[in-house]
Parts: sequence; structure tokens; C-alpha cells
Amino acid sequence: MRKQLQEILAKSYKTDGSVVLHSEWRLIGLTICFGVACGFYIWFPRELPGVTFFLALTGVTIALVTVRRAWRNGAALCLVMLLLGLLASSVRVAHVSAPRFTVERFVTLEGVVAEYEVRPDKAPRMIISPTRVNQTSQGLPSYVRLIVRTKVTEPIEAGDHVSLKAILTPPSGPAVPGGFDFARRAFFERIGAEGYAASTVEVLNQPEQSIKFTGAVNDIRRSIADQITEVVPGQAGAVAVALIVGYRHLIDKETAASIRDAGLAHLLAISGLHMGLITAAAFFIFEYAFAAVPAIALRMRPKKIAAVLAWGIALSYLMLSGMGVATVRAFIMISVALLAVLVDRRVLSLRSIALAALSILAIWPETILSVSFQMSFAATAALVAAYEWLSKFDWMRVGHEAGGFERIARYLGFMALTSLISQFAIAPFALYHFQTLSIIGIVANVVVVPLMSMIVMPLALVSVVLMNIGLHHWPLVVLGWGLEVVIDLSHYFASMPYAVFRSGAPSDVFLLASSILFIVMLVMRSTRVVGIAGALYLIAIMAPYGTTADILIDNSGRVIGRVDQSSGRLLIVGGRRDGFRDESWRRYWGLNPDGGVGVLHRHCDAYACRTAVGNNRYITVLKSMSALRRACDGDDIVIGTKRWQRYCHGTGIYVPEENMDTSSPLAIYDNDGKLTIAFSKPLGNRPWHYASNR
Repeated sequence: MRKQLQEILAKSYKTDGSVVLHSEWRLIGLTICFGVACGFYIWFPRELPGVTFFLALTGVTIALVTVRRAWRNGAALCLVMLLLGLLASSVRVAHVSAPRFTVERFVTLEGVVAEYEVRPDKAPRMIISPTRVNQTSQGLPSYVRLIVRTKVTEPIEAGDHVSLKAILTPPSGPAVPGGFDFARRAFFERIGAEGYAASTVEVLNQPEQSIKFTGAVNDIRRSIADQITEVVPGQAGAVAVALIVGYRHLIDKETAASIRDAGLAHLLAISGLHMGLITAAAFFIFEYAFAAVPAIALRMRPKKIAAVLAWGIALSYLMLSGMGVATVRAFIMISVALLAVLVDRRVLSLRSIALAALSILAIWPETILSVSFQMSFAATAALVAAYEWLSKFDWMRVGHEAGGFERIARYLGFMALTSLISQFAIAPFALYHFQTLSIIGIVANVVVVPLMSMIVMPLALVSVVLMNIGLHHWPLVVLGWGLEVVIDLSHYFASMPYAVFRSGAPSDVFLLASSILFIVMLVMRSTRVVGIAGALYLIAIMAPYGTTADILIDNSGRVIGRVDQSSGRLLIVGGRRDGFRDESWRRYWGLNPDGGVGVLHRHCDAYACRTAVGNNRYITVLKSMSALRRACDGDDIVIGTKRWQRYCHGTGIYVPEENMDTSSPLAIYDNDGKLTIAFSKPLGNRPWHYASNR
């Protein structure tokens, strides 16, 4: 039986000739093995061996596989890819490791501004490369991220040398139980502390101008952004800047929410759609231009010349966009597609997607856990696989005799089908990371994407090209009109009833099961198996499994929130309102973001702060031992220093505040009156778990 199964998998055919697996299943499987290893190494809460261990283990394994001549054995290849994934992840962690703050500190900070973002509805934010902290220049973080609500002596630009006083803390962890670990992302971005400016920001003498290539590219990006906003004001200009150079901080909260709820969030992230439209426009322009010159067309194929030049346009767009994960993935796929044009092979396949994923994970293994990687590859792989299967049907082909009306109808039909497939593919990832799924997105994409493909993106390409000779004004004006229509349409679709499905936070099991079912549908070519997997996948999307906490407490113990079941509102006390925490907690509980916020009752005195959380229960944050006995004698949840815990002898539940410093937030579950407390994740000793370094 085992031998027969191996023969079937090797040939990818049943005995009757019907396909069992996709022809690229080996490469897809090896890519999955590599990605699983990367995800495991980054996700695992405990410290794993370093580069030396995995380098030796991988070398020994490769030598054994070579000696045994087992390179055709699938299990051996998978083992090698697993070890290579672990090795790549360990190398990446070692490469980005840098000093980090472990406790909150008030410091005098000097450094060079790496980024400065002026946001329309929030305080400015900047990233500084520190040169001196409290008169010390040793053991400093690579970067520090600050919110600036204080005055600045003069306009700040990247490259300025600044001085200020700041309150710095270790990068914060998950905002909700089981949520995305922002401290981990900060680690890989080499951000060792974050906080707030506590004094006027003084701009000192500027340092010598950097001649680094990245600095020059960023200067060009900022120059293009400034020229766009001069011609196209308001949110249309902000969206144009996001589409062309990747700066999204100019988009206000309302516009971003409407575009996201309308299922058009992919328009704000430079990805396959934008890269494909820009490259396709350049390819056809170059091809027609060279075909119109007989001296060139008779000596070489215009299509191949156009492929080389279009690749140059794609490379330029990649650098201008900021080289995000989705953009790099799109560029690699575009490169593979244009190479296929040069060698007369099929342009787009799952092979190119797998190669793109391998390339990105080899450089940035941590991206396997990012929503950008997961959603972009899921959507692209689903589209390629679906259209590969649909291409065998005659109705997919448009004959030369088809009229204009039929071509338009088929184009709109394909747009609707593409949108449906994309929404189907990204649904579990959107629900897991954002707890929302746009239902109206299928219709919105049919209306908006043609506008983007035929007007907005071609004009974006023309505008950037004409900026070199100062003739960019008129295409930018028309581009602004088109984007105003896009924004108005997003507001319209987002405001429709039942436009968005909101769920509570699903569990990790939901994401794992959905991913396995997605891979089965992607690789298998048995109609029965794909149908069963698709049905289970749809059931999982419609009823995502997950248990949410009844009460959340941030790691300081000062911010407490729960849901008012009668009104469906978020009840919260402490902290700033309408910030990222409130937004994350609303999504976690599946609440309407416009539903308003209620206030929990809190009484504070010199001894403790006592907050009522319903059902005659209270959360008491101790300030002195004087309030300890009263709090512990009741059914309170008591938060205080660890050394006082041994004096709590009542029925109260004592939570040491030192534990809360290591994991955020504290989750409280009410099971028929019995309270259970859990932190957002187990305490670990990875480099980004700052408490382990104390």
C-alpha cells in the first residue's frame, strides 16, 4: 500500500488518468515545509538553539541525504527544508538583535531622525536613531519610536539631528489575548524602545548628508509625495501618495476605515494589483512603440524588448514604494512572469508564487506570521489555481467575433469572479487578525477596480514619468478626480446595511484548520476532495470558533474594559479614548466601531483603586497594604506587588503586578460565576520578551 501511494504521489495521477495533485505540488510542499519551520521558530515562546546548532544540523542532514542519494525522497527533502527554515530564522534573529530597553525610563535623548510622519488626525510620529542617551553613547537601541505631542523648534525632516527629553518604555506586546505581538515586530524592525516626547524637540546642527542608496531613494520618495500633495489636496492626495510611494500616514482614520469596510483595503497597500497594472501598462506601451518601428520589429521581437524595459519600471516602482512584503512578493512574481515571456514559457503559475514565497521567507522569515504575507499570498495563489482550473472551459475564452457589449460584460463578470475568489481566500485571515470581513467587497471591487486599472494607475505612471520635466500637473489633477470618486464610492459601500461581518476573536485552531483546508484546495485536483474541503472551509468562515474574555485589563492595571451585553457597547475606564487600544478591544469583542463607549465606575483613594465590573464584582489595584485585607476578604480580583501576595488569605484572586509587566493584557473569563485568569501568551524568554532580559 505504501509503495502504491508513493507511486501515485510521484506521478500525480490516478490509474484512470485523472489528476490527483497539482503539477507543482512538490515545490509547493517544500515551500510549505520551509514556511512552517520559519513560523515555528519565530512563534515558539521559549528560546531555541542559535545559528551554530542549526548550521551544523543542516550540514549533517544534507551530507547524509547526499550519501544516501535520497534527493528524490519527499520526506528527506521536507526535512532539509524544515532545517533550512530553522537556520534562516536563527540567522535573521541573530542579525537584527540589538540593545533594548527593559524598564520605563525618563531620558535625555539625542539622535538622527530616520522617519518623521505628520498624520492628519493623530500626533506626529518619528523614529530616531539615538546617538546619546543621558550622556551615554554605548549600548543604545538601533532605533527609538516616539509620539510627538510637544512643540518643535522648526520643521523636522529625516536626517535632522534632534535633542529632546522623552519617556521611553519597552515595545508593547499584544493588544488583546492571542493577538499580534507588536513587541516581536519592533524587534525585527530594530526598534528597542518606544514612548512620548516630554519636552520641546530641538533641531540641532544637521549631520553630514548620507550618501547611502536607501537615503537617496527615501529623498526621492519624499519629493514625489510633496509634489503630489501640492497638486492634489485632501484625502485624494493622501491616497495618491499611498499608491505611488507607499506613505499611508496621510490617510485619516475615517477614510481608511471606509476603504477597509468596503473591501478595498488592498488599494492602500502597494501589492500585486498595483505592480501588475503599472508593469502591464509599461509593457504594452513599449511593445506597441517598438512594433511601430520596422527597423526594430524586423530584427527582434518587440515583446521581449518590452519585457526587459517593463522589468526596469517594476524595479523602480518597487524602490519607490518602500519595499513592503506584498510589494516584494509582487515584484518577484512579475520578474518570473517577464522571464517567462523572454523564454517563451507560461507567464503565471503556482511555481512563481512558491518561488516568491521562498525568496521572501529566506530574507525575512518573520513575515510568515504577518497578515500582509498571509493575505497577499492566499489571494494570489487562490486566483492562479482557480483560473488554471477554469481555463479548460470554453466559456473562459473570448473569440474575435465577440462584440463590444459582450466583452464588457465578460470583463465585469471576471472582475466579480476575481473578487469572489479573493474574498473567499483571505476570509479566515481577515477574521483572525481583524475580526471583520467585508461582505460588500465583491460588489465594490467590480465597480472600483476597473476605475483603478483604466484611469488611476496609468495616470500614476504617467505623472511620475512627467515629474522629471515638470509636466505632471494635468495628469495629477485627473488622477485626483478619479481618487475622489474612489473615496466617495468606498464611503457609499461601507455605509450600506450588513456591509461588514464582525466576529469575536477566533482561536489559533481556527486559523490552523482554515490554512490546512486552503492548502488542500490549492494542491488537490480531485473534484470530490476539493468540494469537501471547500465546504468545510466555508463552514469555518461562517462560524469562526473562539472564546473571548469577559474582562480585559492592560498591563498597568489602570485600564479595564468589558462589554455591556444590553447595549452592545464597550465599557472602559482609564487611558486615552478612541485610540488603538479601544479599536483593538472593540474588534476583539466583535463590536460596532461606531457604537460609542461607556464608563465603568471607579473609586480611588490613598489606599487603592476599586473598579466595578458587574455581577457585584470588583477589581482592586492596591496602593498600600491597608486595603489588602478588605479586598482579599471579598470576591475582588486584587492586583498588587508580589511580596504582598502571601498576606492575601480570603476568597479574592490575587494577581502579582510583576507578572502583568511581562504580558499584556490580562484576560478574565467568567464561567458561570467562576473566574479564570489568563495572560495573553505564556511567559517566554525570546529576545523580544523584554521581561526575560531583566
